[in-house]
Amino acid sequence: MKKTIIHLMLCLGALLLCGACQKEDTGRDGEGAVKVQLGLGGTRAGIDPSAYPWTQCAIRVYRYGAGEGAARERLLVRRYASVGEMPASLWLAAGDYVISVELGQQPEDARLGLATWDRMLYRGERDFTIVAGRSVDVAVECRVANTIVEVEYDKTVTDLFTEELWTNVALQEKYDQQEVAAGRVPYLAFNKEKGRGYFILPEGSEAFSWRFRGVGKMDGEDKIVMVDKTKHVSTLPGMCYTLRFKYSPDLGGTLSFEIAVSATWDEYNDNVMFQPSPQISGEGFEIGERQEFASGTINYGITAVSNLAGVTLKVREGGSDEATRAEPATWQIPLETGTPERGISVRMNTPSDMLLTLGAEFFAQLRGGDLELIFEVVDEDGRDSEKSSLLRTQGVFDAETTDAWNDGAQLRAYVFDEAAADVKILYRERGTEEWIEAAAAATTQGGVYAAPATLRPNTPYECRLHFGQKAVNGASEQRIEVLGPQVSNAGFEIWTGSSPLLPYASDADQWWDTGNHGSATLKKNVTTNVEDPRPGSSGSTAAKLQSQHVAMLGIGKFAAGNIFLGKYLGTDGTDGVIGFGKPFDFTYRPRKLTFWYKGSVGTVDYAGGAVGNGDSDVSQVYILLCKTSGPHVVKTRKGNEDTFLDFSKNSKTITYCSAPNGTDSGNDRTDGKIIAWAEWTNQVSTAEWKQITLTLHYNEEYEGEVPTYLMLTASASKYGDYFAGSTGSVMYLDDFELVY
Repeated sequence: MKKTIIHLMLCLGALLLCGACQKEDTGRDGEGAVKVQLGLGGTRAGIDPSAYPWTQCAIRVYRYGAGEGAARERLLVRRYASVGEMPASLWLAAGDYVISVELGQQPEDARLGLATWDRMLYRGERDFTIVAGRSVDVAVECRVANTIVEVEYDKTVTDLFTEELWTNVALQEKYDQQEVAAGRVPYLAFNKEKGRGYFILPEGSEAFSWRFRGVGKMDGEDKIVMVDKTKHVSTLPGMCYTLRFKYSPDLGGTLSFEIAVSATWDEYNDNVMFQPSPQISGEGFEIGERQEFASGTINYGITAVSNLAGVTLKVREGGSDEATRAEPATWQIPLETGTPERGISVRMNTPSDMLLTLGAEFFAQLRGGDLELIFEVVDEDGRDSEKSSLLRTQGVFDAETTDAWNDGAQLRAYVFDEAAADVKILYRERGTEEWIEAAAAATTQGGVYAAPATLRPNTPYECRLHFGQKAVNGASEQRIEVLGPQVSNAGFEIWTGSSPLLPYASDADQWWDTGNHGSATLKKNVTTNVEDPRPGSSGSTAAKLQSQHVAMLGIGKFAAGNIFLGKYLGTDGTDGVIGFGKPFDFTYRPRKLTFWYKGSVGTVDYAGGAVGNGDSDVSQVYILLCKTSGPHVVKTRKGNEDTFLDFSKNSKTITYCSAPNGTDSGNDRTDGKIIAWAEWTNQVSTAEWKQITLTLHYNEEYEGEVPTYLMLTASASKYGDYFAGSTGSVMYLDDFELVY
């Protein structure tokens, strides 16, 4: 064990007495040099070396004047606020001197004192004499200047007082909870985890007082103990007071305590050598706490032991969600006094001490809301540091959905200027010219204003906060990310059975269906799965729709290769009964439909509908968003053509059957609404996969209404309802997707 000592080895430097210029000459009449080397050894165990307060340093050199002993006059001739300020050479006139060193956190007013958990204060002095023409080595021994207080709880205390357990130790003659709660006296609040703290005694302080409070249960009843005491203390630095608490149920349930006093504070014999990294701090605020910034400037102090070699500022815009935060913008800060960038200014107090100021012009380049300022600093000895400062600036920071189907949204902005008037948010889709203006009003959340907006999902918008006609900070980009619902098995990976082959595993998860139910009665599948997915697909199969004449013993019909959302309800002779459409949760409004296609379009060899023999066949994909309470039921029998969809008629309604699985809808046809639709027809063969995009057309008369059923149908031969088309038509499909 050994006492905690910091040796400050002061190594040689040269500076004229007036401080105007350095001296290389060692032979000046009437002057000598003090050799200074600053090193640190034997730190206290348990203190993080990177937290050592090099930036909270005071080194003073006094010359002795008139008087004797303690009354001898001291004349200040040199003062340094950080280690980095000390010159390489210090020349002084011949005479008697004293060097005084203080390292660590000190109270702003010596009359108030200071309480801290982790910041030590070290002090030391050393007299020395300068002889003309000579140099002298000086070592200053710095000792702990704090008064240390430890609190130890016996197991009898921690086992009993499980609901509440604390001890407040305050620098006052008599414990006063009101003074402590108001923060008017230095105090430390000890609990189970915090067992040691440090005081700097205020002027005239001769005692500390404490309050113990414990709450628990004994024999099923509440047990509350609270005790106040006072202890007179020594003003000698480095004194350690240990308060030990023990509970004795055998003595009538009493709390006993003892105070152990150590005149010297011993630590483990840990000689941890380190060199402190550069320090970054906020001027007038704690850099680790988020600051709200409205206007003016914000200052950062950057210091190092040796000269600064590089300072980089990175600014990351965005909130706490890492997935949405932008990559940081970067500024290289020059190591010279001036204004290198708009809104950035630098003052170099010394080559190792920088004051960096960021003003409103700087923040005007950035989006409003949450910012993370990342400082990266390196000194000439290769020591580096990185520290973040979190700021919240005025500006638009978030968009949220209020009416998903109708693109209703709310834009929110931080406003910290109490004098702000005519607050509004301007927004526009990125790439457009015209701004849309929306009045903003204060919300119940302090500092937050909100404005209504119409924002399409998955679309980037530029947003700006305005006070009247004045823009506040830069524009931010907002978008409402939407992962709207998709059709199950849209990549056609799930198939079961063989005759018929079905694009689902069970009735419970059945979305798609085909005419295979009917063609299978004649030993054919008009739609199959193939191991030929589109390029880049995560799946392994696609759907193959092949039109063909399906017959047995000379009896049969032309059957178009097809696949659709809905259900094949039954076969009536050689005719099919199909319920098109499935209930769908339209939380958001789809804008487009995309899918992948390749295939061959043959020449019609079975006439019907709008095509005759020799015409080019037509492949088709269509989508309908309908407001119905059941599927659209179609019988392919002749005479039921009024149920066949014809997009050339531009119909706004569609019949549906309220009994979804009923095969006879002749007496159950109700008109529903077609909210939106899109159709793709094709007469060109292509051997390579290509992506097709359809834009949905919304019928204006139903604007704002939310559909309930989704119809999505594909056919290698559009007029398959009429048993017409080409046996040479083949359609390959993969990866349908609704785009919101």
